[in-house]
Amino acid sequence: MVIDIISYADAQFSGLTSEQLLEVKNVQAKKDRLTERLAEDKRSEKYRLIAAGTFRSSIYQKICEVLDKAYEREVEILREGLLFYLQFSGMSTDKMPPYTVDFSLSYEERVRVVVDYYEEAYASPYERYVAFKLDEFAKGYLGEYYAATFDYFAVQAG
Repeated sequence: MVIDIISYADAQFSGLTSEQLLEVKNVQAKKDRLTERLAEDKRSEKYRLIAAGTFRSSIYQKICEVLDKAYEREVEILREGLLFYLQFSGMSTDKMPPYTVDFSLSYEERVRVVVDYYEEAYASPYERYVAFKLDEFAKGYLGEYYAATFDYFAVQAG
């Protein structure tokens, strides 16, 4: 099964519990069913329009646009629900990081807080990279943005 409902790094997937992995698998299966239903709906509309003699008009493209937008909305709802679940299930507060943790911030704002902390706390790009790599809390806190932030520090470290 290809997991494309969320874009987590391998390190993040390996840190998930079996319950969390099962939830990822279940949500991915729902997305896959939605994708199949979208293809079937488009196929049905195509044959309906062919039978009505109107397939060559722009109606089919407009119908496909509407179906695609509805599909994207449903997938985004699944994705956001999964990210919310992963963020708060199993998150340990035993080892709080030294940077400010505020779950009301957007993911972009969280990344900025984390990056700012590491850039101020560590003079050497390599030390930043190593410290961030050891930050287990960031994997859950930054969610899908963890991989990009990890890459940012890795590129700086050379």
